Amino acid sequence: MPAASGGTPYVMRCRVLIGMLVLSTSAYAQPLDPYAPAKPAQPPAPAPAPAPSKAPAPAPTPAPMPPGDAPQSPTPPPGDPVLAEQVAQALVMRAQELYDAKVYVDAKQLAVEALVRNPRGTAADQARVLIKAINQQLGIKDEPTEPKVDLTPIQDPAEGKDKIPPQPEGPQRPSRLTAGVHSALYAGLIGATIGSFFDDDQPAAGAVPVGIATGLAAGAFVPRVFDRIHWNDAQVRTLGAATVWGGMVGGLFGDIGKTQDTSGRQVLVSASVGATLGGAAGFWLARQDKFTTGDIALIDTLAGIGAVGGFSVGLLMQPVETEAFSLNSVFGIAGGVVVGMIAAPQTNTTSRRMLRVAGISAAAGGLPFLLYAGIHDPGTTADERITGLLSSIGLVGGAWLGFRLTRNIDREKDVQPNKHKPEDNPPLALVSRDANGWTLGTLTLQPLSRQLAPQRGFAVPLVGASW
Repeated sequence: MPAASGGTPYVMRCRVLIGMLVLSTSAYAQPLDPYAPAKPAQPPAPAPAPAPSKAPAPAPTPAPMPPGDAPQSPTPPPGDPVLAEQVAQALVMRAQELYDAKVYVDAKQLAVEALVRNPRGTAADQARVLIKAINQQLGIKDEPTEPKVDLTPIQDPAEGKDKIPPQPEGPQRPSRLTAGVHSALYAGLIGATIGSFFDDDQPAAGAVPVGIATGLAAGAFVPRVFDRIHWNDAQVRTLGAATVWGGMVGGLFGDIGKTQDTSGRQVLVSASVGATLGGAAGFWLARQDKFTTGDIALIDTLAGIGAVGGFSVGLLMQPVETEAFSLNSVFGIAGGVVVGMIAAPQTNTTSRRMLRVAGISAAAGGLPFLLYAGIHDPGTTADERITGLLSSIGLVGGAWLGFRLTRNIDREKDVQPNKHKPEDNPPLALVSRDANGWTLGTLTLQPLSRQLAPQRGFAVPLVGASW
């Protein structure tokens, strides 16, 4: 029985080995618990005996990616100026096509995006021009194409709590000199008219002292009235200019009314009536507060040129009756006032500029009278005609030269306080409307598409408005 006994241990070893293989295979197939607590690190165990060869497990197949997550080409670096300019140029070209197709909103969006891509360069300049044109088509103000940086210094909120905030400025106070001079002229005229009735034989005996006394009193007291009603300097000048030119026209009509023996009293009465009527009209215009001090200076200059020009034209005409000189002067004053009221709101004129224009015009109109002193001949009227012609030409030519020489003086300063600025002006048109009212302009020709895509044809704006 040795073979049997010897075989038993061999069979037992085989059974133990097979059992170990079965246990190791089942343990390998058992999944791990993902929520089991981590075990402390163990020292490395000796490498196990190699297991029987088996087929390698297939590699896991990656899950398909969504369509939106597909790999893309690498984006160019953001600091590449050449590529940024190319992208901006393409956006501007597309925005120009949309502008030509009158799709203004989309065109503006692309132009703004082009500015964001590259704020500097040719494409950026084209985008700014395009945005400005689109804003004009949409009727909105120009928007800043670049972000503004707030440079206001940061202050401690607890600092300056006891300080009084600045109060808004009140209306501009009129010049006391301007108010005093205009008040003295008008009151002196009225006083002289009243004084002329004190003595029928010598009207000047009462007119002169009474006129001086009333003029001085008004010049000292009336400026305080303007301070109380809060009129600005332009309003005082409007009222004063109306009384001055109204009195001039009235006095000239007093001379025109009678061809023989016109008395000084008659001229004073007519001048007082004209100054009062002109003052009423000036008061109405001053209440509206539409003119600047420069506007009134322009009206005064043109009216003065018209008054003197009427007399110089009379020298050229040599009428039979001397009242024709006065009539010519009335026409000149009326024409100067009307032209000045229309042109003043549309021009850049200040008192300093108009003082120079008036001086140059007066000098050019007065030079021919120096010639008249040398060519005067009592037996003929040719000398007066030549002098009148040269003086009329000198007045107009001197005014033109004065405006041209002073075209760069006080630019953008002819603006009424608390009124619209030049950039808020309505577009050029025959009739314009802004926040301050209606104004009469001139006919202008404008191309259909300026600065962008030139097109044939012109437009004639008739009505323009801005608010």
